[in-house]
Amino acid sequence: MRQYILTERGKLFIAVLVIFFLIQPSLILFIWALNRDAQPNEPPPQSSPNPIQVSPDSGSGGSESVDPALSGLRAFDFDNGEMTFLFTPDIQAALDDNITLMLGELLTSPVNTGDKKIAVDIPQLPDDDTAILTAAILVAFSTYEVPLHDIVFFVYRPESDAKTFEINISFR
Repeated sequence: MRQYILTERGKLFIAVLVIFFLIQPSLILFIWALNRDAQPNEPPPQSSPNPIQVSPDSGSGGSESVDPALSGLRAFDFDNGEMTFLFTPDIQAALDDNITLMLGELLTSPVNTGDKKIAVDIPQLPDDDTAILTAAILVAFSTYEVPLHDIVFFVYRPESDAKTFEINISFR
């Protein structure tokens, strides 16, 4: 039986093959993945130079039974990708139509890039109220086919006697 000895030239040939067949495709896939997440640098179709401040009574939308002072849009800043609205879990089970429409507008903000997550600041509430609030928010996001893994909830401690809460949505 013959034994083969690997010469220096043979070792070099094998090293070149390894680089060619393993490292090069990995590098190509890595560059492709980086470029896939890049967003075009086109200006947004609509932009407002200043944040829009909205009075609490302008957001009653589709819920006629909800007191406008207890729900509705409080602030909307397209350029910075932020919106704040009121929610009362005791009398609301869903976001009103106006808030859902403004949420869709917020998703087109130039701040919403592929590497950002959607941050939703919600109050610390009893489990039942938290379930109502998070379900309402998730249903509104599902309207725009936003994946669940892009949404991150942050909990803040509300005032002890509050029944209506500010919900802040931004991109981080």
